[in-house]
Amino acid sequence: MNARIPAALFALPLVALLSAAAGHVGAATVPDLLRTVGETVKEENDEPGNAARAKAIVGLFKEELGLSKGELLDLRLALAGAWLDAGKLAESRSELAIVLAAKEASPGQRENAGLTQVAVWQAEWKLAEKPAEMPSALVALAPLGDLGKRVAARAHSAEAQRLLAVKQPDGVLAHYDQALDLLKDQPAAERVPLYALRLLAMEELGQKPDEVQAWLQGRIADPAAAQVLASALTAGEKLVGQPAPALKMKRVDGVDGEIDLAAYKGKPVLIDFFATWCKPCASVAPIVAAVAKKLAEKGVVTIGITLDTKDSLPNLAGWIAKNGIAYPVIGDGLGWDSEVDDAWHVDGIPALILVAADGTIAANDLMGATAEETVRNIEAALEGAQHPRAPGAAHPGGGVKPA
Repeated sequence: MNARIPAALFALPLVALLSAAAGHVGAATVPDLLRTVGETVKEENDEPGNAARAKAIVGLFKEELGLSKGELLDLRLALAGAWLDAGKLAESRSELAIVLAAKEASPGQRENAGLTQVAVWQAEWKLAEKPAEMPSALVALAPLGDLGKRVAARAHSAEAQRLLAVKQPDGVLAHYDQALDLLKDQPAAERVPLYALRLLAMEELGQKPDEVQAWLQGRIADPAAAQVLASALTAGEKLVGQPAPALKMKRVDGVDGEIDLAAYKGKPVLIDFFATWCKPCASVAPIVAAVAKKLAEKGVVTIGITLDTKDSLPNLAGWIAKNGIAYPVIGDGLGWDSEVDDAWHVDGIPALILVAADGTIAANDLMGATAEETVRNIEAALEGAQHPRAPGAAHPGGGVKPA
């Protein structure tokens, strides 16, 4: 149904002039009316806490709009949202109560009212002196009846966020899981934000990266979880489980010849990216050398790839001797201009990448604080495997590739 646009809205001189020039008042739907309101109070409404939009919508109810009961409920939902945006929570609740009490309210309108009700609750606890003592969103919604699974999921998510904020961790993850379960039949896009929030909560609650990984891997059949994992992983992490890039380069360690990774098919190979100009590399070089010796006893081959330039390559011989490096070192003297770091998606050094015996990337970012920890990381990767690391796991840092 269409409604005439009330003259009360045409407060701006230009709009009034255009209206008069038209010679009549145009027909409009509820979206048309709200769009006109937005244009009329645009500058005022940009101010935080300004209620101009809400007041303009209130003015609409004083007009003979010719709207149906359902359309009036849509307008009232817009008013509740406008009061919420203005920080007038009691007014917002009042409008929502009218919508929820209306027999003619559709399931979609009840759902929208419920979602706004949760948003009002969230704003209230953030303003409360003792937010930890407030009833949960689920308790607050209970008297309103069944508002649909989306509303229940939003309430669980909102309660999880509150519990986390007030340092009451019990139940946080369970609420996110219940929210995900409620939305299991909805499009994946609706679950993606919940997965992201749960991962952040797990991190804040102190869970280890491998625990986060295990949980996310357990959900990988869900397209939403797969999407979150894909967006969280770096280009290097996405290589895990994929065939290792071809690697065939000249030795620069004083030994003639070249190294071809393909020749080591059937053996695990640890790739060590470093450079003599990289200060963090200098601090871990003895660790890597010790690790290489221990792993050699287990049949693991180590290959060093230096990102030294032609200017710094002369320093390599002293570096090798100082750190006791016994494994072959290859490079092309091009530094970050080399193609090898791009092929292996290395954006910071030092970097350790493990190639499994079958020629696939088993893991990256394996550097530990000690030789023992690094060996454990590598052994876990050898056992582990083809599973990518948890999103957000820290990179050890060091020489960073220029943008």
